Formats: sequence, C-alpha cells, structure tokens
Amino acid sequence: MRFRYFWMMAPAMILAGCVAFVPEPDASDAGRDETVLRDLHRGRSLYVEKCAGCHRLYDVDAYPDDEWRTHVREMIEENKVRLSGEEHASLLRYLTTLNGKPRP
Repeated sequence: MRFRYFWMMAPAMILAGCVAFVPEPDASDAGRDETVLRDLHRGRSLYVEKCAGCHRLYDVDAYPDDEWRTHVREMIEENKVRLSGEEHASLLRYLTTLNGKPRP
C-alpha cells in the first residue's frame, strides 16, 4: 500500500519541485501596472498548467525571446497545446518579460 501511495504522489511532488523554479512576476515586471501584473501571473499559471503536462519546465532564461515565440508557436501549430489568443499572449508576455531579469 505504501508503494502505491508513493507512485500516486511522485508526479505531484516532482511538479511542485519544478514550480519552485518558475519565477513569480512582481510589480517591477509590470511597471507597477496591476492589469499587466495579473496578465503575467496568468501567463505563469498557463506555463505551469499547460507545459508541465508534457515536458519539464524550462527556466525562463533558457531561450531568448524570439526562440520562446517560435517554441510556443510550434506547440500550437503541431496541436500539442490549445491556447486561446489571450492565453497565447499571456504566456508569451510572461516568458519574454521575465527572460533575462536578474533574480535573487
């Protein structure tokens, strides 16, 4: 029984560990604009929810902005992820805004 419990909890523990390395946007990322900040948080949530279902989460600094745009577009074109236009924009805004930002 314990072994089965471990295998049921392992994916959740792994995902939780990955999420810890996905930076949270803050007011400085949004130019102190609450609407932009909400959009950045939505983009982060989409990144965690939509992308981690199929592969590991990459650090936002893993790719320059143009490569992030290309990767996301390819995922959509290859029907690997479904995103509305607003979701697509929020996800890209998150990835490209926090890309290259100094973090503690």
